[in-house]
Amino acid sequence: MTKGSQTDAKKAESWQALKAFLIPVTLFLACVASAAGIFLVYNQEPLGWVFIIPAGITIILDFIGLIRFQNKLRAKGVMINEEQ
Repeated sequence: MTKGSQTDAKKAESWQALKAFLIPVTLFLACVASAAGIFLVYNQEPLGWVFIIPAGITIILDFIGLIRFQNKLRAKGVMINEEQ
């Protein structure tokens, strides 16, 4: 295995770990913002839409990130050398 593929594998591994952290955190925050927006809209406050629209976009983007979560290099069998 070449050094370049090891570097690429390490970057892909780091990116996958970051996505594994960010997807649930942003999904939780989007759900909280959505709940706040729904509460405000229910009480006839137009500011609620300012919470609902970005929360909806964030939820959609989180599901797209979840679908594309796979590490393509790991699926091909390129792994980080643990001895280094």
